[in-house]
Amino acid sequence: MMTDPKGLLLVTMEPPASLEEEFNDWYDTEHFPQRRALPGFETASRWVCLAGWPRWLAIYDLASTAALATPEYHAVSAANSTPWSKRILPRTMGRQRVVARQILPGNALTLPLGQAAGLLLARYHPSGEETPFAEALRAAAQALPDALQARVFRQSESEKTSLWLIAEFAAPQGFEPLRSALASVAGIGAQMFNLYAPYFRG
Repeated sequence: MMTDPKGLLLVTMEPPASLEEEFNDWYDTEHFPQRRALPGFETASRWVCLAGWPRWLAIYDLASTAALATPEYHAVSAANSTPWSKRILPRTMGRQRVVARQILPGNALTLPLGQAAGLLLARYHPSGEETPFAEALRAAAQALPDALQARVFRQSESEKTSLWLIAEFAAPQGFEPLRSALASVAGIGAQMFNLYAPYFRG
């Protein structure tokens, strides 16, 4: 019996420097716990950008993208967001909300906190057959030293399709070796190429 592939919700954003402490208070004490408790949200993790922009990334693995259509999700989103969310979100920059389906391997989840010391997030717009490119992309990422896992997600947009690579590594990574290996794969260049470390708040 066929089942829906795992879904992905990822969000990038950056607050102004004057708001960063409150931004992390909001994320850590209200927004993140609220999202983690929603039906169909299987994991939740935060990451800080070491190379690229914007600075903050949140990744949520979903049982399927249908998790974003539940009454519980709608009850805390958009117009139903909390007053604190309505204060913080309009003041952030570089906000991008991506909803996608995992095409390779299809059912893997973000590794538990503490297992991955680095994460690469990259976006590509393949012009031809998606499957051979996705397979080549994942293989190239998994062949890198310290690679723990690599997943490829498909985001359908109004005018074009994006493929997103999320690769996790056991040790901190240098940006240049990653760029050399993955900034262009099979002649397709990355449109976004960000390196992250796990978020820990002291």
